[in-house]
Amino acid sequence: MNIRASAYYPRALLRGSAFAFFVLFLAARLSAAEPMTLTSASKQFVVRGKPQRSAFAPSAKDDQIYINPAVLVVSCERIKEAVARELGWIEPWCGSIFVNVHPLRFDNERPELQAFHTTEGWRYRLEMPDQISRARLIESIVEALLVEFADRAATEHSVDLPPWLAEGLAAHLMEGSLSGLALQPNATNVRHNPRNDPVAPLRVKILEHGALSVDQLNWPEFDWDNRPAVEAYHHSAHLFVRELLKLSGGPEQISATLGYLPQNLNWQSAFLRGFGTHFHRLLDVEKWWALQLAGLKTHDTKIVWSVSEAQQRLEEVLYTPMQVRLGPNELPHVTPVALQTVINDWDFQQQVPLLRNKIVQLSLMRMRLPGELGPVSDSYRSVIEKYLQGRSKAWFGITARGALQDAITQLNTLDAQRAKMTIKSITSTAPSTADEPGTVVPLTPR
Repeated sequence: MNIRASAYYPRALLRGSAFAFFVLFLAARLSAAEPMTLTSASKQFVVRGKPQRSAFAPSAKDDQIYINPAVLVVSCERIKEAVARELGWIEPWCGSIFVNVHPLRFDNERPELQAFHTTEGWRYRLEMPDQISRARLIESIVEALLVEFADRAATEHSVDLPPWLAEGLAAHLMEGSLSGLALQPNATNVRHNPRNDPVAPLRVKILEHGALSVDQLNWPEFDWDNRPAVEAYHHSAHLFVRELLKLSGGPEQISATLGYLPQNLNWQSAFLRGFGTHFHRLLDVEKWWALQLAGLKTHDTKIVWSVSEAQQRLEEVLYTPMQVRLGPNELPHVTPVALQTVINDWDFQQQVPLLRNKIVQLSLMRMRLPGELGPVSDSYRSVIEKYLQGRSKAWFGITARGALQDAITQLNTLDAQRAKMTIKSITSTAPSTADEPGTVVPLTPR
């Protein structure tokens, strides 16, 4: 036997034993440590828990978080600021959120949020395992913030959020303002690189896992241990909330939905009230979602219509083909009807579904419009949305008539602006005939 090798083994065993003893000693010290209680800068969050006890925490990847209470209390404030900025919140908070960090009890343990109504208002307790995924941690804080905001008008029962809202909003923020959020001491604060098409990775994931219907988003029924099902729901919820936020007034209407939750028996009614300018029924939501998914599958940011094609497409949206009879004995013929005619002559209840559909069509085509036509399309959509809001809130005939006249005046102005752009594009693309034989060169420019 090699004497040098035989001498090595005891020393290696001794070093290994020393390291094992050190790990056990450190674990004993941490397990015996007293829990710390920390309050966030705004004083809305109170985090209680022991220092991280896992020996794997220093080498952990950022997608698996080993919670340190001192870092978590700062992260809660960052998440709160991101949510408030995204949804336009400016009101001060009302309900305190107590986060209790406890040792992981079983695999895939999920945080649990409980609401308590006290004489001083609503208070919330969030039970958080000390080992958790990055997405689930952020989602649980976002959920607590959304419930606290909605409960400000609640007196008896805490609200039930739409099941897709917290998950979808958290995923949206993680791709944006929270992409560089450090949730543990060894994490590096690195933001995602900007992309020409930020939805491209989400598109790939949805096409891979499949897109869920509105009913599946509203009533999730799957095993949380089924990873493909969990990821399919996560990506669909992400896209659903992302597209809602892109609607005109989307952030404000999500906040309005939260505000309506205590006043309605179910969140679906609150959602339709909050997004009243876009959806009248859940069927409208399903149609809109189908359009988003269709656009996602065919979307290519490199494709932009030519000016002439874009003008034609915009014309098709702004004019509605209708059957018209010129006389009682005449056969009906199809005539394009302008939005002004619809607003002035139709009953308002008949106008609403048509005008909502126009808003959706203008939103979908916006990405493919070149140059000045993009802002013009936005202006048409804004006028229609403002008109629907004004007419739906009008209590008197004179108020409704005022909203009607304002909309017609603004649409006439936009039509004139669009006509000038059409003439300009025709003259700029017309072939020159000055050098052709037999043609007369005008003395003044055309």
